[in-house]
Amino acid sequence: MPFLRELKRRRQPFLVLEQDAATLKAEEMPSFRPADQAPAVVPEADVLLITGTTLINDTLEGLLAAAKPAARVTMVGPTVSLLPDAFLRRGASILGTVRITEPDEFLETLAEGGSGYHFLGRSAQKVVLVRRQAIGAAA
Repeated sequence: MPFLRELKRRRQPFLVLEQDAATLKAEEMPSFRPADQAPAVVPEADVLLITGTTLINDTLEGLLAAAKPAARVTMVGPTVSLLPDAFLRRGASILGTVRITEPDEFLETLAEGGSGYHFLGRSAQKVVLVRRQAIGAAA
């Protein structure tokens, strides 16, 4: 995960709540916490990075409800662009998503089994939306 790589590079402490430990590398396992520990872990976090997968596995609402009011919540993933207002209303400060720039080429790449490595910068681009008051907090 690119986010974990950057946190490690910056020597920032982090925990990863995950339903499938197999998605983590061996050196990331000390930071692993099973997803069922979310009620204990999330309320202690100052920063939450939540992926769009939480929409699929129906865990987003619980994570957002458990977050402390002052936590900076970042939502990332291609599905985030579908409902930015809904995420912002629920406390997200930063949204990282994908904007499709060449729909036909993008769909062709997906049909061929391509992933972000194949379409980002070609038929899609990364986009970051930042809530205005989050800009000052991030500085």
